[in-house]
Amino acid sequence: MKFETPLDRELPIWLFHWSPRPYLESLHFHSSLEIGVCLSGTGTFYFGEKTYDVAPGDVFVVNHLEHHIAQSDKHDPSTYLFLYFDPSLLSDGRRELLLPFLYLPKLFDNKLPGHLPAARQIADALNEMWTEQQERPPGYASMLQATLMRICALLLRHYSSQETSREPFREGYDRYMKLLPILDWMQERYREPIRLDDVAAQIKLSPSRTRHLFKDVTGEGFKEYLIRLRVNEAKRLLITTDRAIADICLACGFQSMTPFYRAFRELTGMPPQTYREQAGAAVPHAYEKPTPDVRGEGE
Repeated sequence: MKFETPLDRELPIWLFHWSPRPYLESLHFHSSLEIGVCLSGTGTFYFGEKTYDVAPGDVFVVNHLEHHIAQSDKHDPSTYLFLYFDPSLLSDGRRELLLPFLYLPKLFDNKLPGHLPAARQIADALNEMWTEQQERPPGYASMLQATLMRICALLLRHYSSQETSREPFREGYDRYMKLLPILDWMQERYREPIRLDDVAAQIKLSPSRTRHLFKDVTGEGFKEYLIRLRVNEAKRLLITTDRAIADICLACGFQSMTPFYRAFRELTGMPPQTYREQAGAAVPHAYEKPTPDVRGEGE
């Protein structure tokens, strides 16, 4: 599920406080980059198949590609301060600051534990940005952009010290930006029959080169990514509607029940009906469409 972020075109930076639900919602992604810090409480943060325990002070990094969602501990609800921003703010000579966001999801550690100096500095900087956004003193827009660059520089230094092998930045950046429009295109059309040839035609590459591009940027193949989109939508429909499983199968782009059941079990470890019973039981009013938070806190 794609979550649209309300970024202003002239100043594409948005900060907000948010408290996750105490039950697991469907994973989502969005076209902006994201940095968040846990301000209070505890819980869990999910990134694809990765799971992180959350404590106050922990900082999390999210790029355009990775599906994610946070969940509060029901006895100790968590609250976050999140920053969304458009990567265009770091173009024109500052592209190296995007390097922490050009990661392969399966290999990347999204969490900076709160005890690290970098996490404390980033948390302080995010709170400074929040104050600027709320009070809007003269020059606040320039201050927001300057503080954003400082945060990204701290992230760059942190991840550069990790034992994560990276290819030359310019090549990785170019591939990353080339694939992003395709990911948006697939998000709009995953319910339809989509072939690798269709994707290749969109970016004017051969199917073979497109297959390699997909693997290099996302860390998984084209087919794997497409199936993940469909299963994530099926999970959402299972816990938010009472539609028949056969209807959900077709609505998510699967052509028959057999591949649907096989893919769903591989990604969740259980069949769809079991998922509906377990996840739906934890969701109050599971079949009611959730009302968007007026502050935009629907992370």
